[in-house]
Amino acid sequence: MSKKFSKVLAAVLAATMVMGSGVVASAAEGSGEGSGSLDVVEATDVFSVVLPTDAGTQFDYILDPTGIIAQTDAAKYASASFIPGKTMYFRNEPASGSDIATYSDVSDPIKAYNKSTMDVEIKVQAKVATPSGIDIVTTAPTGGGAANTATPSIYLAVTDGTNETAITTAGIVATSSITDASALYEVVYATDSKTYKKQLNATASNAKLENDFDGLFQSYTFMLTGSCNDDGKWVGLTETPPTVSLVWTIDKPEGATAGGPITFSNDGSIILTGLTSTKNFAHRMTLSWDGTTSDNLDSDPNMDWDISQWTEENGGTLKFKLSSGWVTGLSGEMVTVTVYLTDGSTLTATTQF
Repeated sequence: MSKKFSKVLAAVLAATMVMGSGVVASAAEGSGEGSGSLDVVEATDVFSVVLPTDAGTQFDYILDPTGIIAQTDAAKYASASFIPGKTMYFRNEPASGSDIATYSDVSDPIKAYNKSTMDVEIKVQAKVATPSGIDIVTTAPTGGGAANTATPSIYLAVTDGTNETAITTAGIVATSSITDASALYEVVYATDSKTYKKQLNATASNAKLENDFDGLFQSYTFMLTGSCNDDGKWVGLTETPPTVSLVWTIDKPEGATAGGPITFSNDGSIILTGLTSTKNFAHRMTLSWDGTTSDNLDSDPNMDWDISQWTEENGGTLKFKLSSGWVTGLSGEMVTVTVYLTDGSTLTATTQF
């Protein structure tokens, strides 16, 4: 083979290889796709408060303008101790381990705790009924004049120990803020619901109201205080001292969630959200309080149900309310509701009635 022919052949082969390589490259193809997932906590804000709902008789008061209780060694009130020198008295519960009540010019307190992730505002509304023959005054009467000469007058006020607001017949509103408990919360992954949720840490969630709350949660306390004039024409007065009425509320801040897929309120209302066909209400729930558990509450014929946004097939939002008998019977108790779901998981929430 001549050298010239060899060079031509080599050139042809090289061209063929380049063309073949080009054909393969233009025919090659690759593809792929990726799906996205979102890791986010369901409820970034949690609204949870503990608020007494019934004061019982702790705002009942006794007027003693002439000091007759001390003069008779409190004979009318056996086994009770009166702080001397007062003209208005409220009964204070006996100290732990004692059965002797003390009467003072300040009522037993109403104490609210904030377990939320945000600050909340407590509002106390108070009003005195319009009396007959008695003046309602907005500053504590000084008295000290000749007995049974001046118009009888009463001073009543809401106090938190620092601030005092006189109560009028038109009514007053006293407000205060309670700091959040966000430092006590943690985010966990719930394997049963396969979601992230914000919840109180173990120490805070296991805390007992009567023992541990003061060391964990911020609170607000208010009382009633008052007096009457000792120089008033009280002797022979036939009019009844006026009634004082109080209402205290903590409203959920705008934009705050109710703490997740279950809300349990101290009026007995229970709301379940986010129910699905596979994770639905299993027609069983229990109430637990002070070491006692009651089962099958959903069979209570007096339960008030709202199924307008829920179905047995698809879930949704289910609302129901315990009967008034339960709410009344559990007054003052810290109560936990446990709701059972069709996938075997449970939802729990706690409130004080």
